Amino acid sequence: MNRQIFAFFLLAITSVLGCSKDDNEPLPQSSVSRLYVSNADTDASVMSTLIFDPADGATLDSPDRYDTKLPDGNGIVFDPFSGTVFQVSRQAKNIKSFTVKTDGSLADKGSFIDDGLTSGREIAFDRVRKTLYVASNTDSSIYVYQGVDTIKSSARASKKLKLNGQPWGIHLENDNLFVVIDRSSAQVQLFENASSLVVGTIVPSKKITVTGGIRLHGIAYSSSRDALILSDIGEEAGSGSTSDGKIYVIEAALAKFAAMGTAVSPTRIISGINTGLGNPVDVAWDIRAEKDLIYVAEKANKKIQVFKFSNNGNVSPFRTVTLNTSPEAIYLDAR
Repeated sequence: MNRQIFAFFLLAITSVLGCSKDDNEPLPQSSVSRLYVSNADTDASVMSTLIFDPADGATLDSPDRYDTKLPDGNGIVFDPFSGTVFQVSRQAKNIKSFTVKTDGSLADKGSFIDDGLTSGREIAFDRVRKTLYVASNTDSSIYVYQGVDTIKSSARASKKLKLNGQPWGIHLENDNLFVVIDRSSAQVQLFENASSLVVGTIVPSKKITVTGGIRLHGIAYSSSRDALILSDIGEEAGSGSTSDGKIYVIEAALAKFAAMGTAVSPTRIISGINTGLGNPVDVAWDIRAEKDLIYVAEKANKKIQVFKFSNNGNVSPFRTVTLNTSPEAIYLDAR
């Protein structure tokens, strides 16, 4: 009888632990639509973080502003399971976390500095393994912080993964890490079983090259829709640099990735003078059927722009708001 009781409790504990570590666990239900914006400004008087709440109304109203004291704010991500926002400062090499209160406002939760973090850009969070991934472009690396919710004060990355190009945008889904490679390569690299990657130089499982791509930056992907959205900032400076941005939509995306790499032509391209795209550094996607909207952080023209997923060509934004700050990274919580 005792053995039966022990076996029962062991099965119960195993079941609970298994549920707590399920990549496919449904998102907590909510009608919220909040857009988190990380500003790249370094002036101490500029608020580092904006929140549009709601982000799916008839207009984009004035955002809530927070002085998170993260100059040169870059990657920002929200975990709906713990109600936590993570944000990185490229200048201060500081990674902070915030609790999102019931009214949508932010409260300080944790903070640490990694003096070795060279150039923190986009970030991605693995909530199952409590791991934060940070892309660092200038040293072609991904910094991995395991147990990030317990790190305080100062720290070093648990793992430093070296790439064969400069990473910018990253996206993690079901332990698959998509990495946008900046500069002339115009690649998106896919690293399967990302949590198993070991320190040192890593090689992607599969990759694609975007035909016509110049400088890819932002990325959004949905496995349920199997569609990939990328932003291209175009020329860094000079004539046309504030009007040559593009958004690429690639449908039936995953099957296009190949071990040896392959050139892929986007399904649709949003570009042209009417779009107002000059330096679209990041993108987010509201995949809900009744919404289906692409949000864009347009840095050069200091705007947040919203396009329809079905848009193609030289179209005007569905919605737009002009800021007095320089948006660098965005994250949309829409459920």
